[in-house]
Amino acid sequence: MTVPASRGVVLRLDAAPKLTLLPLPLLLGRLALLTTPAGDLAAALENLIGEDPLLSVLPPSAASIQDEHLHDEEFWEHLAAPTTLEEHLALQLPLIPEADILGENAAEKLSLCLDGRGYLAAPPEELARTLGVNQKDFEALLLRLRETVEPPGLFAPDLAECLLLQLRRTFPGASDPPLLLRFGREELERRDWHSLQKRLGWEKKRIEEALGILRRLDPHPGSSFCRPHFILPELELRFDRKGTLSVRLLRENLPRLTLDMGMARAATGKTASLPRCTRSALGALAARYRTKLRLGFLLGERQERFLRGEVDTPEPMTLSEAASLSGLAPSTVQRTASSTWASTPRGTLLLAALLARGTAARPDLTVAALRGAIRRGWEEGKSDAALARELGVPPRTVTWHRRELGLPRRKRA
Repeated sequence: MTVPASRGVVLRLDAAPKLTLLPLPLLLGRLALLTTPAGDLAAALENLIGEDPLLSVLPPSAASIQDEHLHDEEFWEHLAAPTTLEEHLALQLPLIPEADILGENAAEKLSLCLDGRGYLAAPPEELARTLGVNQKDFEALLLRLRETVEPPGLFAPDLAECLLLQLRRTFPGASDPPLLLRFGREELERRDWHSLQKRLGWEKKRIEEALGILRRLDPHPGSSFCRPHFILPELELRFDRKGTLSVRLLRENLPRLTLDMGMARAATGKTASLPRCTRSALGALAARYRTKLRLGFLLGERQERFLRGEVDTPEPMTLSEAASLSGLAPSTVQRTASSTWASTPRGTLLLAALLARGTAARPDLTVAALRGAIRRGWEEGKSDAALARELGVPPRTVTWHRRELGLPRRKRA
C-alpha cells in the first residue's frame, strides 16, 4: 500500500507481522505498568525511568484540584473520617484484661495480626513468636477476643470459624446452621445440594432455612474497616447525538512523560538512537494507553445498549471472545479490564463490568440477566416450572439460581 506524502516522498506500508523479543525486565515492566491504577501511575513512571536524564514525569492536571482539598480546612472538617480497625479495637481492649500481655500499642499490634477480611494473617504460634509473647497466653487472648470483640467473627482462622462465631453470638438458638457448616462444608463449597441433603438426611426446606441464616452473616467482618481510596477513571466512553461511540483518554487524570529533545540530540545526534531505557519507558506507556483504548472501544461497541440504559445487564462477552476480537492475549484482556476504570453514561465502571459469560442453557443470556428475570418472575408469583418455560431453560437451572438469590420456592401455578 502506497500513501503519497508531502515534498514528493512516498511512504510504502506493508502489512508484515514482526516478532520482537523483549528482555525479561522490560517485559515485566510493561506488565506492571499496564495494571497500575491511574492514581499510582505517576509514581510508577518515576520508578520506571529512574535516573534517566532525558525523561521527566509531569503530574496530571487534575492533581492540582485534589491538592486544593489538602489545605482546605472546611473540606476536611465536613468529611467524615473512617474508623480504622486499630481505633475500633482500642475502644474495646480496656475491657479485656488478657490484652495486657501485649503491653503498649496493643490495638495496633492486634490489627497487624489480621488480614483485610478480619481473619488471622498467620497461625497463632507464629503470631505469638512475632509479638514476643507466650503462645498459651496469646491463644487465651484470641479466645477472649473471639467471644467479646465487635463485630463478631474477627480473629477467626478461616471462613467456617468466622461464621460459627457469628452464629453463636447473633443466632444462639439456631442449631441447624452450625451443623451445616461442620458436617456439610465440602458439599457447601461444591454447591452440591443433592449430596448435602443425602449426607445430612434433611429435607430441602430445612436446608434452605439454614442457608437463609448463613446468607445473613458477614463473611469478611474486617473489610468494613478498610480505608477508602479514590478512583480515577482514565477512559471516557460517550455516544454523540448520532449514536457514534467515542473513547478517549482522560488526560487530565493521567501523568505525562516528556522527552528533553535538546538533550537527546546533544547526546545521540538523532532521536532514533535514544538509549534503550528511554525507548522502553516511552514504549511501555504507549502500550498501556493503546491497549486500554483498544479494549475500551471494543467493549463500548458491544455493550452499547447497556451503556445507554436500554437494558439492565451487559450482553454476553467472554474473555476469549474479547481477546479474539481485539487481537490481545486473554491474560492481557483480564489484566486490563480488571484495572481500568472508565467514565460512562452508566457512571464510573471497571471495564471488567462489561465482560459477562452466558449461561450454559442460554449462551445469549448472562447470569445477571437470568437472575434478574427470575427475580421479576418470582415477584409476579410464577413457579420455577413456569419461569423455565418462559426463559427456555431447564427447571433445575431456575431452581438453582433462585436458591442462590435466597428466594423461597413458589407453589406450582
